[in-house]
Amino acid sequence: MRVIFLEFDGVLHPFSATSRFAPVPPFKRAIERAWLFRWAWILDDLLEGHPDVGIVTHSNWRQLIHDDDIQSFLGPLARRFAGSTPRAPKWNSILQVVQGNSLQDFRILDASPQAFPPGLPELIACDSEIGLREYGVQKQIQRWLQTAHAHG
Repeated sequence: MRVIFLEFDGVLHPFSATSRFAPVPPFKRAIERAWLFRWAWILDDLLEGHPDVGIVTHSNWRQLIHDDDIQSFLGPLARRFAGSTPRAPKWNSILQVVQGNSLQDFRILDASPQAFPPGLPELIACDSEIGLREYGVQKQIQRWLQTAHAHG
């Protein structure tokens, strides 16, 4: 299995959209009002034809909302949701999952590259206001999917 470690803010929606989100139940209504997760379909389209790719979130959302709710917010990506990283700083929490599951092939989508070691080859950094809409980000994901598929 290949994994994408996914941050939501700045990747699936502009970071600025979170200012319109109040993290109080019912979350679904608050998410719709703030138009969060609006770019989930882009990642879903990119992953089409790659059923071996799962999604694990390392977003701060994992500390506020239960995994079942997170999965329901992911729309078309929900079927790929494999869970959340443990509570720890982003990179440390990802390392725990990578090492604990002996993952060899993964990518990290995040809009905060400063949270990771410099030059980390698995990191695909997003512009916090453009996220997955950025062509360069989409091309990096496609390149990874094709390269991994060619070797797998």
